Amino acid sequence: NGLLPPVDAAKQPTTIHMERFFVFALMWSLGAILELDDRAKMQEFLEKKGGLNLPKYKAGETIFEYYVNDDGEWAHWISRVVKYEYPVDSIPNYDGILVPNVDNTCTEFLVDTIAKQFKKGVLLIGESGTAKTVIIKSYCSKYDPERHLYKALNFSSATTPGLFQAAVESYVDKRMGSTYGPPAGKKMSVFIDDVNMPIINEWGDQITNEIVRQLMENHGFYNLEKPGDYTTIADVQVMAAMIHPGGGRNDIPQRLKR
Repeated sequence: NGLLPPVDAAKQPTTIHMERFFVFALMWSLGAILELDDRAKMQEFLEKKGGLNLPKYKAGETIFEYYVNDDGEWAHWISRVVKYEYPVDSIPNYDGILVPNVDNTCTEFLVDTIAKQFKKGVLLIGESGTAKTVIIKSYCSKYDPERHLYKALNFSSATTPGLFQAAVESYVDKRMGSTYGPPAGKKMSVFIDDVNMPIINEWGDQITNEIVRQLMENHGFYNLEKPGDYTTIADVQVMAAMIHPGGGRNDIPQRLKR
């Protein structure tokens, strides 16, 4: 679990701490897919049900502005926002600057909660300009390159399953037999931007994302040069970002979302 400490940690969560974790998990599982108006309805529903250890928020705030800190107490996200220090020894790329605020601090915390479990994928959904790409790239830039690699690629309407498979296979080395993985036994996160962009064919299938699902679910690809042979891809995690579907914008397959 991304919120719980290791079982051998000296400090284990109390019953009250676990109750708050449960509420937090409820907020950012069911609540994460809701728009602001619907989140307010969910908050009202939870308050009416009673018996839950909800944060005590101020007027004009919601429960979604609070998280559970290391002491097991509810704390406002503002307490995690760090001051932005403009680098004095270099000039950063404009499109890579991320000034911390409550929203991106919250998002990065949630990304870390899922991504550090490694076997789970991460998907950010939002309108253009909501810093999805910058947040994930900023998060991945903190990896220790001696232990964890990071690769990024963009999908477009011209991206085919073969192109995606070739890209991933170019990132890995042979380990043993038909098993491949990142060099030197490292782990690797592959970030796919605009993951919903590949075309949907006449049968309603988005075949490029079916092979993404295959990589995540079955950990490998069928060998294109030796039909019938299967290549296992180890120690690779998939992260992605996409714009809200609808209005002519593609969705992604349901099997990829699960």
